[in-house]
Amino acid sequence: MNKNRHKIVFNRRRGILMAAAETAVGQGKSPGERSGGETGGGNGSLKTHSGCRLHLGTLAFSLLLGFGSALIVPAAAADIQADKSAPKSQQPVILQTGNGLPQVNIQTPTAHGVSVNQYRRFDVDTRGTILNNSHKSVSTRQAGWIQGNPFLARGEARVIVNQINSSDPSRLEGYIEIAGRRAEVVMANPAGIRVDGGGFINSAGATLTTGRPILADGRFDGLDIGSGRIEIGAQGLDARDADYTRILSRAAKIDGGIWGQNVQVIAAGGQTAYIQHIIATQTIRIDNTVRHNFLCDNRK
Repeated sequence: MNKNRHKIVFNRRRGILMAAAETAVGQGKSPGERSGGETGGGNGSLKTHSGCRLHLGTLAFSLLLGFGSALIVPAAAADIQADKSAPKSQQPVILQTGNGLPQVNIQTPTAHGVSVNQYRRFDVDTRGTILNNSHKSVSTRQAGWIQGNPFLARGEARVIVNQINSSDPSRLEGYIEIAGRRAEVVMANPAGIRVDGGGFINSAGATLTTGRPILADGRFDGLDIGSGRIEIGAQGLDARDADYTRILSRAAKIDGGIWGQNVQVIAAGGQTAYIQHIIATQTIRIDNTVRHNFLCDNRK
Protein backbone atom coordinates (compact mmCIF):
# COMPACT_ATOMS: atom_id res chain seq x y z
CA MET A 1 0.00 0.00 0.00
CA ASN A 2 1.45 3.34 -1.02
CA LYS A 3 1.93 5.55 2.01
CA ASN A 4 2.90 8.66 0.05
CA ARG A 5 6.38 8.44 1.54
CA HIS A 6 9.86 8.29 0.09
CA LYS A 7 13.23 7.70 1.69
CA ILE A 8 16.73 8.69 0.65
CA VAL A 9 19.07 5.97 -0.61
CA PHE A 10 22.59 6.23 -1.99
CA ASN A 11 22.96 5.40 -5.68
CA ARG A 12 26.55 4.17 -5.90
CA ARG A 13 26.53 4.14 -9.68
CA ARG A 14 25.52 7.79 -9.88
CA GLY A 15 27.32 8.82 -6.72
CA ILE A 16 24.35 10.77 -5.39
CA LEU A 17 21.50 10.48 -2.92
CA MET A 18 18.14 9.76 -4.55
CA ALA A 19 14.54 9.57 -3.45
CA ALA A 20 12.95 6.15 -3.75
CA ALA A 21 9.92 4.27 -2.52
CA GLU A 22 10.23 3.35 1.14
CA THR A 23 10.66 -0.32 0.17
CA ALA A 24 13.82 0.42 -1.82
CA VAL A 25 17.33 -0.09 -0.44
CA GLY A 26 20.69 1.50 -1.11
CA GLN A 27 22.78 -0.17 -3.79
CA GLY A 28 25.37 -2.58 -2.43
CA LYS A 29 24.38 -2.09 1.21
CA SER A 30 24.17 -4.87 3.71
CA PRO A 31 20.92 -5.46 5.61
CA GLY A 32 22.32 -3.66 8.61
CA GLU A 33 22.86 -0.52 6.57
CA ARG A 34 19.45 -0.32 4.93
CA SER A 35 17.80 1.91 7.47
CA GLY A 36 20.10 4.81 6.72
CA GLY A 37 17.63 6.62 4.47
CA GLU A 38 15.51 7.84 7.35
CA THR A 39 14.72 11.50 7.45
CA GLY A 40 15.93 13.65 10.28
CA GLY A 41 13.88 16.01 12.39
CA GLY A 42 11.84 18.95 11.24
CA ASN A 43 14.88 21.18 10.78
CA GLY A 44 15.20 20.78 7.01
CA SER A 45 17.96 18.15 7.19
CA LEU A 46 18.27 14.59 5.95
CA LYS A 47 20.20 11.79 7.64
CA THR A 48 22.26 9.81 5.14
CA HIS A 49 23.40 6.18 5.26
CA SER A 50 26.64 7.25 6.91
CA GLY A 51 24.95 9.24 9.66
CA CYS A 52 25.78 12.61 8.08
CA ARG A 53 23.16 15.30 7.73
CA LEU A 54 22.46 17.32 4.63
CA HIS A 55 21.06 20.77 5.39
CA LEU A 56 18.83 22.09 2.63
CA GLY A 57 17.20 25.50 2.34
CA THR A 58 13.43 25.46 1.85
CA LEU A 59 13.39 27.11 -1.55
CA ALA A 60 16.38 25.13 -2.78
CA PHE A 61 15.03 21.79 -1.60
CA SER A 62 14.57 19.23 -4.37
CA LEU A 63 15.01 15.48 -4.62
CA LEU A 64 15.74 13.43 -7.69
CA LEU A 65 13.10 10.77 -8.19
CA GLY A 66 13.26 7.46 -10.01
CA PHE A 67 16.01 7.81 -12.59
CA GLY A 68 16.32 11.55 -12.28
CA SER A 69 13.32 12.41 -14.47
CA ALA A 70 11.40 14.41 -11.88
CA LEU A 71 11.98 16.82 -9.04
CA ILE A 72 9.86 17.66 -6.02
CA VAL A 73 8.78 21.26 -6.53
CA PRO A 74 9.07 23.67 -3.56
CA ALA A 75 5.54 24.76 -2.69
CA ALA A 76 6.45 28.44 -2.52
CA ALA A 77 7.60 28.42 -6.14
CA ALA A 78 4.91 26.22 -7.65
CA ASP A 79 2.00 27.27 -9.84
CA ILE A 80 0.23 24.08 -8.79
CA GLN A 81 -0.11 23.35 -5.08
CA ALA A 82 -1.95 20.48 -3.42
CA ASP A 83 -4.44 21.32 -0.68
CA LYS A 84 -2.83 19.93 2.46
CA SER A 85 -6.10 20.30 4.37
CA ALA A 86 -7.83 17.81 2.06
CA PRO A 87 -7.98 14.08 2.85
CA LYS A 88 -4.68 12.34 2.08
CA SER A 89 -6.43 10.24 -0.55
CA GLN A 90 -7.26 13.47 -2.43
CA GLN A 91 -3.85 15.15 -2.26
CA PRO A 92 -1.91 14.83 -5.53
CA VAL A 93 1.88 14.87 -5.54
CA ILE A 94 3.41 17.71 -7.53
CA LEU A 95 6.74 16.95 -9.21
CA GLN A 96 8.79 18.47 -12.00
CA THR A 97 9.65 16.72 -15.25
CA GLY A 98 13.17 16.50 -16.62
CA ASN A 99 12.54 19.54 -18.83
CA GLY A 100 11.04 21.60 -16.02
CA LEU A 101 7.29 21.18 -16.47
CA PRO A 102 4.95 20.61 -13.53
CA GLN A 103 4.00 16.93 -13.27
CA VAL A 104 0.94 16.02 -11.20
CA ASN A 105 0.80 12.45 -9.94
CA ILE A 106 -2.96 12.15 -9.53
CA GLN A 107 -4.44 10.20 -6.65
CA THR A 108 -5.78 6.63 -6.71
CA PRO A 109 -9.12 6.40 -8.56
CA THR A 110 -12.27 5.05 -6.95
CA ALA A 111 -13.85 1.78 -8.06
CA HIS A 112 -15.74 3.86 -10.63
CA GLY A 113 -12.50 5.23 -12.10
CA VAL A 114 -12.75 8.74 -10.61
CA SER A 115 -9.54 10.32 -9.32
CA VAL A 116 -10.31 13.27 -7.02
CA ASN A 117 -7.52 15.79 -6.47
CA GLN A 118 -7.73 18.96 -4.39
CA TYR A 119 -5.48 22.01 -4.78
CA ARG A 120 -4.84 25.39 -3.21
CA ARG A 121 -3.68 26.69 -6.56
CA PHE A 122 -3.72 25.44 -10.14
CA ASP A 123 -2.23 27.73 -12.79
CA VAL A 124 -0.70 26.63 -16.09
CA ASP A 125 1.81 28.84 -17.85
CA THR A 126 2.67 28.72 -21.54
CA ARG A 127 5.04 25.76 -21.07
CA GLY A 128 2.20 23.41 -20.10
CA THR A 129 1.53 20.80 -17.40
CA ILE A 130 1.40 17.00 -17.20
CA LEU A 131 -1.34 15.04 -15.40
CA ASN A 132 0.23 11.61 -14.88
CA ASN A 133 -2.39 8.92 -15.53
CA SER A 134 0.04 6.08 -16.19
CA HIS A 135 1.32 3.46 -13.74
CA LYS A 136 4.29 2.73 -16.01
CA SER A 137 6.86 5.03 -17.58
CA VAL A 138 5.28 6.72 -20.58
CA SER A 139 6.16 9.11 -23.39
CA THR A 140 4.47 12.52 -23.45
CA ARG A 141 4.25 15.17 -26.11
CA GLN A 142 5.42 18.04 -23.92
CA ALA A 143 7.90 16.42 -21.53
CA GLY A 144 9.23 13.31 -23.26
CA TRP A 145 9.47 10.20 -21.07
CA ILE A 146 8.25 10.45 -17.48
CA GLN A 147 8.17 7.96 -14.61
CA GLY A 148 4.99 6.07 -13.79
CA ASN A 149 2.54 7.14 -11.10
CA PRO A 150 2.71 4.81 -8.05
CA PHE A 151 -0.83 5.77 -7.01
CA LEU A 152 -2.24 3.93 -10.03
CA ALA A 153 -1.23 0.37 -9.16
CA ARG A 154 -4.89 -0.68 -9.22
CA GLY A 155 -5.60 0.98 -12.56
CA GLU A 156 -5.69 4.34 -14.30
CA ALA A 157 -8.44 6.93 -14.00
CA ARG A 158 -11.33 7.45 -16.41
CA VAL A 159 -12.23 10.83 -14.90
CA ILE A 160 -9.70 13.19 -13.28
CA VAL A 161 -11.40 15.75 -11.03
CA ASN A 162 -9.19 18.73 -10.19
CA GLN A 163 -10.92 20.73 -7.45
CA ILE A 164 -9.25 24.08 -6.73
CA ASN A 165 -10.04 25.54 -3.30
CA SER A 166 -8.87 29.09 -3.78
CA SER A 167 -10.12 32.66 -3.58
CA ASP A 168 -8.32 33.42 -6.85
CA PRO A 169 -9.29 32.31 -10.37
CA SER A 170 -7.12 29.74 -12.11
CA ARG A 171 -5.12 30.87 -15.13
CA LEU A 172 -4.71 28.39 -17.97
CA GLU A 173 -2.24 29.73 -20.53
CA GLY A 174 -0.71 26.44 -21.67
CA TYR A 175 -1.71 22.87 -22.42
CA ILE A 176 -2.80 20.31 -19.84
CA GLU A 177 -1.59 16.94 -21.12
CA ILE A 178 -2.82 13.58 -19.88
CA ALA A 179 0.07 11.13 -19.71
CA GLY A 180 -0.96 7.53 -20.32
CA ARG A 181 -4.60 6.50 -20.59
CA ARG A 182 -6.97 9.11 -22.01
CA ALA A 183 -9.34 10.46 -19.39
CA GLU A 184 -11.87 13.19 -18.95
CA VAL A 185 -10.43 16.20 -17.13
CA VAL A 186 -12.60 18.34 -14.87
CA MET A 187 -11.19 21.71 -13.81
CA ALA A 188 -13.39 23.10 -11.01
CA ASN A 189 -12.67 26.44 -9.34
CA PRO A 190 -15.60 28.33 -7.76
CA ALA A 191 -13.50 31.52 -7.86
CA GLY A 192 -13.35 31.33 -11.66
CA ILE A 193 -11.13 30.17 -14.51
CA ARG A 194 -9.47 32.29 -17.17
CA VAL A 195 -8.20 30.53 -20.30
CA ASP A 196 -5.93 32.48 -22.63
CA GLY A 197 -4.03 30.17 -24.95
CA GLY A 198 -4.71 27.05 -22.90
CA GLY A 199 -5.74 23.65 -24.19
CA PHE A 200 -5.85 19.91 -23.62
CA ILE A 201 -3.78 17.01 -24.99
CA ASN A 202 -4.82 13.34 -24.89
CA SER A 203 -8.04 14.17 -23.05
CA ALA A 204 -11.22 12.15 -23.61
CA GLY A 205 -13.20 15.20 -22.53
CA ALA A 206 -12.62 18.56 -20.90
CA THR A 207 -14.89 20.34 -18.43
CA LEU A 208 -14.20 23.84 -17.14
CA THR A 209 -16.51 24.86 -14.32
CA THR A 210 -16.99 27.19 -11.38
CA GLY A 211 -19.07 24.54 -9.65
CA ARG A 212 -18.16 22.27 -6.79
CA PRO A 213 -18.07 18.58 -7.74
CA ILE A 214 -20.80 16.38 -6.27
CA LEU A 215 -19.40 12.96 -5.43
CA ALA A 216 -21.42 9.96 -4.27
CA ASP A 217 -20.14 6.44 -3.62
CA GLY A 218 -17.04 7.09 -5.70
CA ARG A 219 -19.00 8.46 -8.64
CA PHE A 220 -18.92 11.96 -10.11
CA ASP A 221 -22.64 12.80 -10.01
CA GLY A 222 -22.82 16.50 -10.79
CA LEU A 223 -21.86 20.06 -9.96
CA ASP A 224 -23.14 22.68 -7.54
CA ILE A 225 -22.69 25.94 -9.43
CA GLY A 226 -22.70 29.13 -7.39
CA SER A 227 -20.92 32.33 -8.33
CA GLY A 228 -17.83 32.66 -10.47
CA ARG A 229 -17.12 33.25 -14.12
CA ILE A 230 -15.19 31.49 -16.84
CA GLU A 231 -13.36 33.74 -19.27
CA ILE A 232 -11.86 32.82 -22.63
CA GLY A 233 -9.23 35.39 -23.53
CA ALA A 234 -8.06 36.57 -26.92
CA GLN A 235 -5.71 33.58 -27.36
CA GLY A 236 -8.66 31.23 -26.98
CA LEU A 237 -9.09 27.61 -25.91
CA ASP A 238 -7.78 24.70 -27.98
CA ALA A 239 -9.78 21.57 -27.15
CA ARG A 240 -9.53 19.86 -30.54
CA ASP A 241 -7.81 16.85 -28.97
CA ALA A 242 -10.78 16.20 -26.66
CA ASP A 243 -13.91 14.36 -27.78
CA TYR A 244 -16.07 17.01 -26.11
CA THR A 245 -15.67 20.23 -24.15
CA ARG A 246 -18.03 21.75 -21.59
CA ILE A 247 -17.92 25.19 -20.00
CA LEU A 248 -20.27 25.23 -16.99
CA SER A 249 -20.54 28.37 -14.86
CA ARG A 250 -22.88 31.07 -13.60
CA ALA A 251 -21.47 33.43 -16.22
CA ALA A 252 -19.13 33.12 -19.19
CA LYS A 253 -17.17 35.76 -21.07
CA ILE A 254 -15.81 34.66 -24.43
CA ASP A 255 -13.39 37.04 -26.15
CA GLY A 256 -11.45 34.47 -28.18
CA GLY A 257 -11.96 31.35 -30.23
CA ILE A 258 -12.91 27.96 -28.84
CA TRP A 259 -11.73 25.09 -31.02
CA GLY A 260 -13.19 21.68 -30.34
CA GLN A 261 -15.09 18.74 -31.77
CA ASN A 262 -18.19 19.22 -29.60
CA VAL A 263 -18.36 22.32 -27.42
CA GLN A 264 -21.11 23.29 -24.99
CA VAL A 265 -21.22 26.54 -23.03
CA ILE A 266 -23.73 26.37 -20.18
CA ALA A 267 -24.52 29.43 -18.05
CA ALA A 268 -26.49 28.00 -15.14
CA GLY A 269 -26.85 28.05 -11.38
CA GLY A 270 -27.67 25.57 -8.66
CA GLN A 271 -27.14 21.85 -8.81
CA THR A 272 -26.57 20.51 -12.29
CA ALA A 273 -26.85 16.83 -13.10
CA TYR A 274 -23.63 15.99 -14.82
CA ILE A 275 -23.82 15.40 -18.60
CA GLN A 276 -27.57 14.77 -18.60
CA HIS A 277 -28.77 18.31 -17.82
CA ILE A 278 -29.75 20.06 -21.08
CA ILE A 279 -32.21 22.95 -20.82
CA ALA A 280 -32.47 24.85 -24.07
CA THR A 281 -30.12 25.04 -27.00
CA GLN A 282 -29.27 27.67 -29.51
CA THR A 283 -26.76 26.91 -32.25
CA ILE A 284 -24.12 29.62 -32.66
CA ARG A 285 -20.68 29.99 -34.17
CA ILE A 286 -17.80 30.19 -31.74
CA ASP A 287 -15.20 30.04 -34.48
CA ASN A 288 -15.41 30.17 -38.25
CA THR A 289 -15.42 26.45 -38.97
CA VAL A 290 -17.33 24.43 -36.39
CA ARG A 291 -20.88 24.79 -35.12
CA HIS A 292 -21.46 24.34 -31.41
CA ASN A 293 -24.26 24.43 -28.84
CA PHE A 294 -24.77 27.30 -26.44
CA LEU A 295 -26.95 26.42 -23.46
CA CYS A 296 -28.41 28.92 -21.04
CA ASP A 297 -30.42 28.69 -17.82
CA ASN A 298 -31.63 31.89 -16.21
CA ARG A 299 -33.56 30.22 -13.40
CA LYS A 300 -32.78 31.41 -9.87
